Order: sequence, then C-alpha cells, then structure tokens
Amino acid sequence: MKRSIHHRHVAILTLTFLMLAACTGWAFTVPIIYETGSTAAPTLPCPVALSLSQEFASYQHSVHGWNYHADFGPALQKYASFVARSVFGDAQVLDSQSSRPEARLLLVPRVTSSDLAEHGGVALGIQWDFKDPKTGQTLFTMHVQCETVSPGMNPLAALRRAAGGNMTNLTSLTIQRFNASRGLQQLSGH
Repeated sequence: MKRSIHHRHVAILTLTFLMLAACTGWAFTVPIIYETGSTAAPTLPCPVALSLSQEFASYQHSVHGWNYHADFGPALQKYASFVARSVFGDAQVLDSQSSRPEARLLLVPRVTSSDLAEHGGVALGIQWDFKDPKTGQTLFTMHVQCETVSPGMNPLAALRRAAGGNMTNLTSLTIQRFNASRGLQQLSGH
C-alpha cells in the first residue's frame, strides 16, 4: 500500500512540474538511453558506407502540449552504426569525407515517422535507402516500423523506459529484416 501511494505522489509531482513548465513556456529535453551490445559476426559481409544526415543525427520529437522534447539523435546514431556493423561488418560512418572506393553500398537511414504517448508509448519509423556509392542512385529501399508501450504512473519514466525499449526492439527488427531480404542479399553479393 505504501508503494502505490509513493507512485501516486511521484506521478502528481511530475504532472504538476509539466503543467508549470507548460504555463511558463519552459521546455526540457528527455534523453533517450540506449545501449547496444557487442556485434556478432556479420551476416552479409561486404564493405559499406553509412551516411547519417544532420536531421537524423540530431532528431528530436516534440510532444505537443507537454513542453518536452525526446532527444533521439544519439540513440539513432548508435542504432544505425550497430545495425550496419552487425549485418555488413565493414561499415564506414561518413562525416564529410567521401566513401572508400571499395564500398559496395551507401546506407542512408532517415526517420519517416515518430510518435510518443504521454503514458509510455513510443513508435518510430525508419526508412533505409541503399544507394550506389559512386552515383548516389537508390538501388533498394526498406522501411522498418516499431512500436513499444511501457505504461507507468510517472509519464517521463514510462517514456524513457519505452523509448529505450523501442530502440532495442527496432534494432532487432531491422537486423532481422535486413538478413531476410533477398534484394539486400543480391546487392551485397550473397
């Protein structure tokens, strides 16, 4: 009984804080905590280049009416790098330099949709474009969508937990989809 009272107090304090923030125009950023494991042996080994746009690398989702932003940028960077290395092995993350001559594919992920629910629901859609690194022509496109719900009394804690879980689920789903794709197997030479 004591524990449920504590959770109610935390939830009330959190909601009060959010309402005060909304009234004063103050907004704050919720960091998305996501840790990758170690990569296994690549399943479709070939050299690739990974291009992360500024929009992707610093992606934030604003929750309308709640005055906070979910900062997905660092988690999305880890996600894209981990997926590329897990599937292809030799993945060069491009900054401003051009890809190595031996790169067979240029991978370009972008966020196509995102949604956050105040009680711990998170959805992310990522489109991966696989391009010819020499011409920039899109050879293949794959869309991956993932939703996770992690309800809780404290909206911010539930959001953090759901977002971290969603990134983990999105990573697993993306790797599975890449490995099952006949088109990607052909493009990587397998």
